[in-house]
Amino acid sequence: MRLLPLLPLIFLAACSDENLNLFFDIPPPSQQELAAKAAREQEKAAAEAKAARQAAGTEQLPPEEEGEPPAIEAVRSWEQAAEMLPKDGMDQADWVEALEQGVIRPREAIGGPRRGSIAVFKFDFFLPGPDPSFDAFFPHSAHTEWLGCESCHPKIFRVRGTAITMDEVFAGKYCGECHGTVAFGLDACARCHTAME
Repeated sequence: MRLLPLLPLIFLAACSDENLNLFFDIPPPSQQELAAKAAREQEKAAAEAKAARQAAGTEQLPPEEEGEPPAIEAVRSWEQAAEMLPKDGMDQADWVEALEQGVIRPREAIGGPRRGSIAVFKFDFFLPGPDPSFDAFFPHSAHTEWLGCESCHPKIFRVRGTAITMDEVFAGKYCGECHGTVAFGLDACARCHTAME
């Protein structure tokens, strides 16, 4: 008899969020809340997996972590780093060449694993220009050697087939988010518009 008044509370406590929304005016979670929850769950699962590997004595550094880090990692100024980087025909840092020569070995995140353990996405293609001499070559493969997909998608490039103009790029949108700041400058036309070589 004493439990009878508590039955509705027990019922509500057992309900999922979706069922509670039927009884109460609770707004559904936003996309940001869902993404944050998924990220927390992923981090928790990764931490649990790492702890299990450590407990089993099987936790090992990836092969890319073995040995000495590249000399450029010891440098603490851009001027010194720039001297160590290979240059392109316009005397700008050639990041792809630096990667191929082993001058740089990018990481997933600060203090994280090296990118070498990640599969490279090799979907390279041409973006049509107003005429063929302005077609632009986009190498996914070169970008995904040190950047994760989430670095560009969906924030910078929301969907496939996004129309891109040079005016927008010069204004710092699309390719201009990085090129002209941390990647080769926008005056290196032939690096993308290969017919201009």
